Amino acid sequence: MSNILSLAVRLQRHIPLLTRAFTTNKSTPPVVRQKIVLKDEELVETFVKGSGPGGQCINKRSSCVDLRHIPTGIRVQCQQSRSLADNRGIARKLLREKLDELINGSLSKNGQKAAKIAKQKARRARRAKEKYAATPSPTATDDTTASPAQGNSSSSAE
Repeated sequence: MSNILSLAVRLQRHIPLLTRAFTTNKSTPPVVRQKIVLKDEELVETFVKGSGPGGQCINKRSSCVDLRHIPTGIRVQCQQSRSLADNRGIARKLLREKLDELINGSLSKNGQKAAKIAKQKARRARRAKEKYAATPSPTATDDTTASPAQGNSSSSAE
C-alpha cells in the first residue's frame, strides 16, 4: 500500500511540469506585420509636367506622377524616369513603403533594417570594448619602476 502512495505522490509532483510544457500564454497575442494592399478606389492619381534638368523633354511631357492616398492623406510624387508607366510603378512602391511605416511602425521593412543596423553597431561596440579593455596599457609599467627609486633617495636624506 505504501508503494502505491509513494508512486502517486511522485506522479503528482511531475504533473504541473507536464501541464506547463503543453500550455501557451494566450494573454498577449503575437504581433503580426500587416500586408499593405493599395486599392484603386483609395488613390487619386494625376499626371503633371515635371521640372528640373532635362530641358524641353521634361517641360513638354506630363510624365511626373502625383499619387495621393485618400484615407491617410499621404502624397507621393515621382519623376525618376522618362516613362509614365515606370513612374506610376515607382510612385506606388514609394506609397506602399510610406504606408508600411505608418501602419506597422517598427515591424515595417525599413524599421526592421534600422533595428538590424542598430543591433550590429551595438554588437561591434561591445566587442571593441571587450577587446581593448583586456589589453594593459604600457605606460602603467613605466610609472611603477620610477617611484621606488624616488622613495630611496628621500629616505637616505633623513
